[in-house]
Amino acid sequence: MTETTRPRAVAARRMIGLTTAATTALVGLSAVAGSPDRGSWGAGDDRLTLAQASGEGGGVTGGEVEGEGEGGGMVDLDQGLQRDLSFMEGHIRAGLALYEEGDLQAAKTHMGHPIKEKYGAVSEPLAELGYSRLRDQIEAIAAATEAEAPFSEVQAAFDTARATIEEVRAEISPQDQMLGLAALLRVAGDEYTVAVNGGEISNLHEYQDSWGFVQVVEAELRQLTRNDDEALAAAGANGLDYLGQTEAAFGDLQGRGEIALDPSLLYVAAARVELEALGLS
Repeated sequence: MTETTRPRAVAARRMIGLTTAATTALVGLSAVAGSPDRGSWGAGDDRLTLAQASGEGGGVTGGEVEGEGEGGGMVDLDQGLQRDLSFMEGHIRAGLALYEEGDLQAAKTHMGHPIKEKYGAVSEPLAELGYSRLRDQIEAIAAATEAEAPFSEVQAAFDTARATIEEVRAEISPQDQMLGLAALLRVAGDEYTVAVNGGEISNLHEYQDSWGFVQVVEAELRQLTRNDDEALAAAGANGLDYLGQTEAAFGDLQGRGEIALDPSLLYVAAARVELEALGLS
């Protein structure tokens, strides 16, 4: 899934209805190429399905990683790599959108979180795959933000980092990419749960995190719809339909607008995207 996309602006949205639990209608099976050999960090066949997992988990190296939105679930290593890369990208997307709006302090906070919270979980696999340059690229985004550089410079730094992230994603099978996105949606649900504690948006930062994660999932699913493989394209399109249910959970980036303060919108979307991915093999 390769494409350079600009974060979508958030606007107040009409509340949309939520149907019942995840659909069982799955896309017809399609052969998907397996992932390349992962060496020591990718060895082993033990897997726990995302339906049993919750939250951010311990990162792709199998150990616990401290940071926001952590849960106790474990996922396949490739799926975890996709989730964690997308976690970092989601923070940057939120920061970039806030920077463009002029909320520089909030933007600076979000831009610093990928390295502080998550990079340690992906440093080993990235090094083994030959993508250690991503750290410097992410740090360049944060540095440009701290320097209050023109938005175009920050955007260009993001585009460079995202191009590398997309190269890493190309090392992961489409099914595992999609399952990793489902895992990220669960993290978004966890962050959103914290954000709306008490029946109002009481933690704007977590709300913005959740929004950023959803933007990544949307961008990746949209790219999947353009895949030459009909089954993959259909899975992406169905995933986008399910993701549309989450629009009711968000107003603008400052939490204004008509908002359904309901984390289940995100968890149900995660389950549906997961089921769609499990229909691929």
